[in-house]
Amino acid sequence: MEVLLESAACRLDEIPDGGARGLVLPDTGDGPLRVVVLRRGDAVTAYRNRCPHRGTPLDLRPDDFLDREGKHIVCATHGAIFRKEDGECIAGPCTGDRLEPIAARVENGIVLVDGMPPEL
Repeated sequence: MEVLLESAACRLDEIPDGGARGLVLPDTGDGPLRVVVLRRGDAVTAYRNRCPHRGTPLDLRPDDFLDREGKHIVCATHGAIFRKEDGECIAGPCTGDRLEPIAARVENGIVLVDGMPPEL
């Protein structure tokens, strides 16, 4: 059985409601884990900050992950568009692929992110 390494990533109020924040979790042996955490009210969703098309980070500027309307995640390198709810690419060079989900939750106003992706 694989043990997940959980990290306190940030306070929930550090992420605007409907917004996103990029985080770097401590090195777990394979280098630091870069994630994007999306907030909706008191809930969070997290994905590895890596486009499935070429493996590049989704943001070129810190915390700049969403389109102007805040409806979708956008890869700044290739313009791929991903749904916030499930990470599926709906337009761009990797249409049909998905962002890699990372288990995350909120406890007592603190965002907790697992250091390993959940089993798919």
